[in-house]
Amino acid sequence: MFRHFRQFSSSLCLLLVWVSSPLGAEEKTDGEIVPPVAIYKVDPTHPPELYSRGVEGEAIIIASVDMFGTVVDPMVDRATHEEFGLAAMIACSEWIFEPATKNGVPIAIRVKIPFDFKIAFEHKLNVEMGREVFKEIDVPIIPSFELDQSPTLSFMPAFAEFYPDELINTGKTSAVSVEFVINPEGNVMNPRIVSTSTPGFEEAAMRAVSHIKYKPIRVDGQAVYVSLMIPIQFSQ
Repeated sequence: MFRHFRQFSSSLCLLLVWVSSPLGAEEKTDGEIVPPVAIYKVDPTHPPELYSRGVEGEAIIIASVDMFGTVVDPMVDRATHEEFGLAAMIACSEWIFEPATKNGVPIAIRVKIPFDFKIAFEHKLNVEMGREVFKEIDVPIIPSFELDQSPTLSFMPAFAEFYPDELINTGKTSAVSVEFVINPEGNVMNPRIVSTSTPGFEEAAMRAVSHIKYKPIRVDGQAVYVSLMIPIQFSQ
């Protein structure tokens, strides 16, 4: 069950177009304006240096969409990092729109396009731990119940330290069952949620167990991978 791991996309953009004011004379003329609709979109590339550090952010691009639906003169309105602004501007320049219309006639118009640069939880946890927590394992994994004795802990963090920030002061509690693999060095790998009594604690549980350390497990003198499931209780 732990042999396959899929890397998720590292960069996502919110494909929402905000219309401001039309260009030129249309700005002062009465009439119904129908906003442009993006018909071809390009996601920005997450800047490699920021991705390697697990940095997320956003950028907003201001651009003109001409009467043919082409993006003209994109510029960065604001960005949490300069690199995000540049990546978003490059991606935006390749977008194609169904042009805006006024009284049924195509017109040029100014738009704002926001981009979100998100990173998959799996990669963020790898960065946080400074090692590959999530990794494909292509060797046999021994269930813990097949061992002569249970895996021995060498470090157990305080789970309260991982209580989700967004749930603080809500009084919520949760019992979470997490299954994972102990590698030959005693580190936890590939945690996955088996069950949870209250939604919202899944990432906290995976982060918490990733900090657990076990003594290396050997079978017939060989270091082995062992699967184990444990319960975690979150409360305030």
